[in-house]
Amino acid sequence: MKRTLSILLTIAMIISLIPAVFAADVPTMSTTVDKTEVQPGDTITLTLSINKTITNLNNWEWAIYFDKTAYVKTSGELEPGCMSGTGTTGAVGDNVDILGKNAIRVSGLSTTGDPVTLNTGKIATVTFTATENITAENARIEVKTEALPDYDTLKDNDVNLTGNIIDVTVKSSEAKGYTVSMGADKQVASGQIVEIPVTIGNNDGKTAYNAYDMTFSFDPAILTLNMEDTNIEGYRVIPGSGTVRIVRYGKAAELGDALTLKFTAAGQGQSAVKVTAAYVDTNTNAIELDAPAAIVLKDTTTVTVSGYTVTLPDGFTRTDAEGSVIAAGGTLTFKPADPNYDYTVTVTVGDGEATTVSPDENGIYTVANVNGNVVVTSTKTPKTFTVTQGNDTTGAATATYMKDYTFKLTPEDGYTYNMAVTIGGKGYTGFKAVSNEDGTTTYTIPGADVTGDIIINSNKQVKQPETFTVTFAGNGAGEATGESSVKENATYTFTVAKKDGFKYTISATMGGKAVAVTEGANNAYTIANVTGNLVITIEKKSTLTMEVAVSEYVQMDNKTVFLVTVTGTPEEGKAFAYGDNVMYKTTAYGENVYSWLVIVDKNEAFTVATAEANIKQASATAEEVKQSYDVNETGVVDINDAQLTYDIYSGKYTDFEKVSVRKFLRADVNLDKAVNSTDAVAVVKNSK
Repeated sequence: MKRTLSILLTIAMIISLIPAVFAADVPTMSTTVDKTEVQPGDTITLTLSINKTITNLNNWEWAIYFDKTAYVKTSGELEPGCMSGTGTTGAVGDNVDILGKNAIRVSGLSTTGDPVTLNTGKIATVTFTATENITAENARIEVKTEALPDYDTLKDNDVNLTGNIIDVTVKSSEAKGYTVSMGADKQVASGQIVEIPVTIGNNDGKTAYNAYDMTFSFDPAILTLNMEDTNIEGYRVIPGSGTVRIVRYGKAAELGDALTLKFTAAGQGQSAVKVTAAYVDTNTNAIELDAPAAIVLKDTTTVTVSGYTVTLPDGFTRTDAEGSVIAAGGTLTFKPADPNYDYTVTVTVGDGEATTVSPDENGIYTVANVNGNVVVTSTKTPKTFTVTQGNDTTGAATATYMKDYTFKLTPEDGYTYNMAVTIGGKGYTGFKAVSNEDGTTTYTIPGADVTGDIIINSNKQVKQPETFTVTFAGNGAGEATGESSVKENATYTFTVAKKDGFKYTISATMGGKAVAVTEGANNAYTIANVTGNLVITIEKKSTLTMEVAVSEYVQMDNKTVFLVTVTGTPEEGKAFAYGDNVMYKTTAYGENVYSWLVIVDKNEAFTVATAEANIKQASATAEEVKQSYDVNETGVVDINDAQLTYDIYSGKYTDFEKVSVRKFLRADVNLDKAVNSTDAVAVVKNSK
């Protein structure tokens, strides 16, 4: 009995050791982080690695769980070579809900449905930025295995996890206000595009911003700025020598990724991309204050550049990647930008001999397993295409790329023609027509547009009388009455309801050329034998000593701001007043010009007569308003002046309580008697 018990105990001990033996063969997926202590605005980078290769996988996936109020994912990428197989692809995803918890997926599979191999080493790197809402309670990050199925059985492979629970300590930030952080470090090959996100946060309770002004430095020998000089409404990019300044103003924007710096990796080595100045503010401060400096939490992104050079002939572009460098062992693919030539292409790799290569069915050339500098040369011959003529047109039966093609229309009396051309099956309108003395028309298709078979259709139709449009223009156009169209060769008649106190000048063009206007009885006018579109211009000029003008200054959702100007000289010791308000003297609008702004409900009539009824002379001295880029009159021209201008013309202020008539008038910096986007752009252009 004792012997039997001893044997059973020995067997039990052996069995208990078996899982430990198997566990030693199970791959281990480890999670490492660059730090475990952060404060709002700091970044924390996770690296996922595996210590053994796993073959014959159907797909693979891990999930990183985190509180999205505590962190924002700012970057994430798979390690090149982390998996192999036919058609493999993978990604570091964005926020998803997995059983009620927020996570991002790190995954891979084969697009062809073939088995996937997960290789030993680094799998992915993911960077998060701590928000102002991070606390000790929501700072934990956890990595879990979601899927690791065998290709044949679909049963998940076993894998050990180490370091997958990251308890992060939260430090409090001493400085309060807006924060700015640069993105994670980058390692690229020369010629590739480098994108660096810049994040705006806030640790003082604000959830949005309106304007920023940031300047960045970089090494131009390593990086070439891939952002053009931009000067558009609400956004401006100002390149310098090894610097770039970016200005933004306008509608409120949420915290997070504010902008992306783009460079092309040009030389070998490292370049620090550093924020050297940063100002961020809201539009509530634009009326009276200058924008404050932001707190820079991470001021530098280091970019490392390396790889083999790729030299392509003019007119060829890479399809595997951008730039002029490729990683060792990589596959180079390229194609001609212009497919309208037949090419002979040769390739030299390193010190090897030149070889001729042919394209695939999509016109793409391939050089596999690059192990040296690549030089590509080519010769080309333009392609020739067939031409199909239309009714009453003649021309050559073929057309050659980059050689102008001409054809002629010989029209038949009583017919109209509407020439239509297709090239390569697509409609084309770039041909040019020249009328000849014999009544024919010669059409020319530029050689650069000869990119496919040409079909010409003259659309021959029996001629019908034309109908021409009639347009009234000038400041007296509203007093004209007449039809909006007229038949070919007819006489057009219109009337003008002339008003007392004005002198009228009436002229017209027909088909773009001046035409006679005949005056008849009772303010009626005629234009005879109409053969083109009419534009009738009616100009009126006041004959009064005091000239009053009214124009739209700013459009709001439910209201309109009108600019009232008076041109004239008031009596000595007096000034023009609108109601009880002394008008401002605005000599920028001309000699002896006085201005005031009036707000009326949308669609409410506001005319010169209405304005004149409210204008009088008061015993006062008119204050002069000189338009200036310093709209808020702080003594400094900056993004808050542009923001105030933007808020005025976008209708934020519907009265003159917060922003005075004076500042409304100062916002018209380009002196066109209206506040619009061009004024804000001009302010930015002249800001500090």
